[in-house]
Amino acid sequence: MTRMPAEFTLTIQPPIDDDDFRELAARVSCRGFGGETAFTIARRDLDRFAAELDGVRRGTGHEAQLLGGWDAEERLRLRITPSGRSGQFIARVWIANRGPREDQWHRAETEFVCPPEALSGFLAGLGGWSDAAASTEASLVGDADATA
Repeated sequence: MTRMPAEFTLTIQPPIDDDDFRELAARVSCRGFGGETAFTIARRDLDRFAAELDGVRRGTGHEAQLLGGWDAEERLRLRITPSGRSGQFIARVWIANRGPREDQWHRAETEFVCPPEALSGFLAGLGGWSDAAASTEASLVGDADATA
């Protein structure tokens, strides 16, 4: 049986006019489904997510959540939690983007299991965004078929 890889990727653009905000693109591919979106996020929110994620990785935090967009325009919800006592992590991803009509939205929602080294690699990728003069990419790769 072939295992299905799952991948979530954030691409963080360097600031254009305001150092307090970043443009992000997010995409997910899991179990043959995928989705992508783009949004603006405050630098402090990205910093908070990275700190929460580090706490989850070290075992001192219970959840790291990144929200992209505002209120009815929410475009991303990424939640990473420990998977019980297995030492692995669960990534839950919800992505939305506008369709051709103003009132139409395309959505993708999935979850997958990540080993500790994948979470550490994702966190390291996020760590390079702060002073980057070019785009920075962070990918979280896991197993779409694993159960935790």
